[in-house]
Amino acid sequence: MKKLLLLFSLMAITTVNAQKSYYKAVPKQLIAENNIFEVSGRNASELYKLTRSWMTVQYTNPQKVIMFDDENRSIIVKHFFDIDTKVSNPNKVKVNYNLQFDFKDEKVRITFTNIEDTRNTKYSDFFNDDGTPKESKYVKKSLEFLESYVSKFVDEYVTYLQKGADW
Repeated sequence: MKKLLLLFSLMAITTVNAQKSYYKAVPKQLIAENNIFEVSGRNASELYKLTRSWMTVQYTNPQKVIMFDDENRSIIVKHFFDIDTKVSNPNKVKVNYNLQFDFKDEKVRITFTNIEDTRNTKYSDFFNDDGTPKESKYVKKSLEFLESYVSKFVDEYVTYLQKGADW
């Protein structure tokens, strides 16, 4: 019996770890090899409600950032990431984004589009004409901070969905 419990525990840990996100910065968007996350035991309606609850914690005024809301199917948010890097160069990475959540039973798709410049960060200047990142240390570090921050942001959101609003 103990071996069976250990096996199930290991399977659960493997499943949770397998869902880690990694978003990569490209011109105008952040893409992931897999941007669909499984949340077993939750239907589309529950995922939608949990997302709305998560947004009240994440955004100061959620009603102002929601651009589109199709109940139980999709939400689009327009906002910005303001990342304090805690280093001198770059000391801050700030970009605008659109974030779309699409819901199906036991699944949520997370898509980042319209990544744009702000007064602090000229995101469009990070890329060459062919879409490849520029080679400067500043650009490389900025993109690393952004990609890491967004990936963690998504992982925390998915964890919230898995645990629910329990605290």
